[in-house]
Amino acid sequence: MPTNPLHLYRRRQALFRQKLGRAQSKSNGISWLRLLFFILAAGAFAYGVYTARAGFYLAALLLAAVFVLLVIKHIRLKEEMEFLQKLVQVNEKACLRLEGKWTGFAGRGERYTDDDHPYSTDLNIFGQGSLFQYLNDTISFQGERLLAEQLSRPQAPEQIKLRQEAVADLAGRLDFRQYFQAAGMDDFFKRQDPQTVLAWAESKVYPLGWKSMLLFLPALTFSLFALGFLGFLPYLPALILLAMQIAAALPGEKKNLARFTATDQAMRRLKPYAALLRYIEQEKFKAPLLKTLRKRLFSAGQPASGCVHQLVRIAERNNLRFSNSLIYLVLKYAFLWDLWTLKMLDDWQKNYGRAVRGWFAAAAEIEALASLAGLCHDHPRWVFPRVKAGPPALKAKGLGHPLIAPAKRVANDISLSGAGRFIVITGSNMSGKSTFLRTVGVNLVLAYAGAPVCAAECECSLMRIYTKMHSSDNLEKGISTFYGELLRMKMIMDAAARKAPLLILLDEIFRGTNPRDRILATRNIIGQLLRQNVIGMLTTHDLELGELEKEYPGSIRNYHFTDEIRAGEIHFDYKIKPGLAQTANALALMKLVGIKVEKTRL
Repeated sequence: MPTNPLHLYRRRQALFRQKLGRAQSKSNGISWLRLLFFILAAGAFAYGVYTARAGFYLAALLLAAVFVLLVIKHIRLKEEMEFLQKLVQVNEKACLRLEGKWTGFAGRGERYTDDDHPYSTDLNIFGQGSLFQYLNDTISFQGERLLAEQLSRPQAPEQIKLRQEAVADLAGRLDFRQYFQAAGMDDFFKRQDPQTVLAWAESKVYPLGWKSMLLFLPALTFSLFALGFLGFLPYLPALILLAMQIAAALPGEKKNLARFTATDQAMRRLKPYAALLRYIEQEKFKAPLLKTLRKRLFSAGQPASGCVHQLVRIAERNNLRFSNSLIYLVLKYAFLWDLWTLKMLDDWQKNYGRAVRGWFAAAAEIEALASLAGLCHDHPRWVFPRVKAGPPALKAKGLGHPLIAPAKRVANDISLSGAGRFIVITGSNMSGKSTFLRTVGVNLVLAYAGAPVCAAECECSLMRIYTKMHSSDNLEKGISTFYGELLRMKMIMDAAARKAPLLILLDEIFRGTNPRDRILATRNIIGQLLRQNVIGMLTTHDLELGELEKEYPGSIRNYHFTDEIRAGEIHFDYKIKPGLAQTANALALMKLVGIKVEKTRL
């Protein structure tokens, strides 16, 4: 694994740009050759007409054939150039992420924001500047949605272990991840909800019934016409069979057209996935989860990409009705073209229709895993946590916020084990209390998704995460800030009463009331939570809450963050320390922003 991923991405970006430049030069040369051979073919044909010499017609035909080959080669070269351009963009995005310029990325996941979710809003999982925006490299509607779901709910411990192995495997497959991503860099994939395709693929198949017995009539009909032409039989038997074919082909035209149209729409949505599926099919994974996902792409021994191409060929049979109606009419009645197409379509749906859902699911899962693998590749010092079932517990060394640039990130240790354990964190404004809570929460979200965490060491139990940090009025629902806090705390208390292991992160709760009521309410809440199967952290400016450590010895510990004013400036070290805070900085901060501070008495 590279020691400096940024340098690697820059080298790859330069390499793909170099290849793109060579391809562009080659494309320019082919353009001139195309023009030359077109002129030569036209000239040879014109001279053949002028001189009436057949040899020039042959020369014109050969020159025209070369022109057609050049056109085909040019089309393929342009496709290669488009792919190389996408690879340049993939590496450019990777560089921007490592340079801390990722907040302009698309795919921020606002649609998944839910104010009633246990933690996603408080921990900034979705939206501008979010965890989702930072790591999202998914390429499809379903892949993006799956990644959002995995960041919104923990997996089972055994599933987390499988995901960790898959993420580690994909982290070392940079070519696969980048080619896979480049192949899907099209708004088409983000716009398409696969449900429409799945509804078509899994729809009921209506066999042709008695008409299927007539599919071999054309061979017999033409045989009888041939015998009639040779004088061995009259034409009447052949005409009777032809009439039977027309009678079989005429009914259900409207119904058949509707089905062909639905098939064409499904094919157009499936066709772009063929390249993505082929990349997965061709990769030799080592992780068991990836092997299982790859296996889903093989139905009855056929790779999913090949099945898609079969559907494309079936759907293209119907295009003849629009390109040449006369030929289509002959084929429809003389060869029972539509009935044969319907039979092929029935066979396809019967053999592969139920497998399409698995194809989409496998591709989406690999998209989500590949996004997490990017973290593993780009941050080789991060670790996969040991996640186990059992009582609530968290122990980590060198824990830092994954979205803070390494140059500014400050890491801390944390140890909190056993039900009914809480840490009360005090400290002055801007000293790092809220950031520390988010650091713990965001890293656990990554851990439960199967990703590495920003830490030197980490082990934890599987817990539900509940937070209370942001508070605001909801004018639409007529809910005040304080009442909104009460509803949030009610949700947390109800969750704790269900006895499942919880991690609870509370940031200065009950700010919407006076200090006396706030302290009384907070003491009441903490006292109840200590009797539940939870661990948690509480930040506060109320130093009186530090007395809880004496009231609940062994269950509550005090920690704090500090600041220091030097030469008229305030400095923070963002390191958590045992004990209660001894400083306050509200007046100092007022002075720093230019607010006049006068002497007053409490």
